[in-house]
Amino acid sequence: MNKNFIIAGVIVLVIGLAVAIGVTLSSEPLDAGLPEGEVTISGDALPEFAGQNDMDIASGLPAPLFSAPNENSEIVSLDKNGNAKALLFLAHWCGYCQTEVPVIQNLINTVGVPNGVEIIAIATSIDRGRENYPPQKWLSDEGWSETQIYDLNREIGTAYGINAFPYWVFLDKDLNVVVRQTGNIPEEIVLAQLVQLANQ
Repeated sequence: MNKNFIIAGVIVLVIGLAVAIGVTLSSEPLDAGLPEGEVTISGDALPEFAGQNDMDIASGLPAPLFSAPNENSEIVSLDKNGNAKALLFLAHWCGYCQTEVPVIQNLINTVGVPNGVEIIAIATSIDRGRENYPPQKWLSDEGWSETQIYDLNREIGTAYGINAFPYWVFLDKDLNVVVRQTGNIPEEIVLAQLVQLANQ
């Protein structure tokens, strides 16, 4: 009789523990592990990227300004500081992005970023159910050395007309669009674009 009570007690304890663990896991916030901070955007959104015809619709347009958290939850703003900008939109789960980041970091390590230009990685389309989550760990593992910003709800990506990854947006020092491009760009083409921005 006592043995049956002990077994029943253990079963109740195990079930209770399982329920408690289940409640804890199910109530875990969806953004757990991400930097924290408000994303703000001002200015008109850019039209959606239009492939080979994009120069006709985007070149010369003013880019939306934004503020968002970096990997340390410090708010970083895109603003006019006299430097041109190369924005690299990335999705942590995107195989092409996983190829692009080490290539660009190698370029930075071996050649450097021209004076007067900033490269900013923008992690967007974040999905905690897919590989390389959280994205800041992925970028850290790749040795990313430049500014990184976290577009927590894809607001910045949407404002910049993103429709594929990786997505480059090159801005002149007045933060007007020079060119936008999707897909993996060869290292020498990226370098040529950075040099062009520096010489404007």
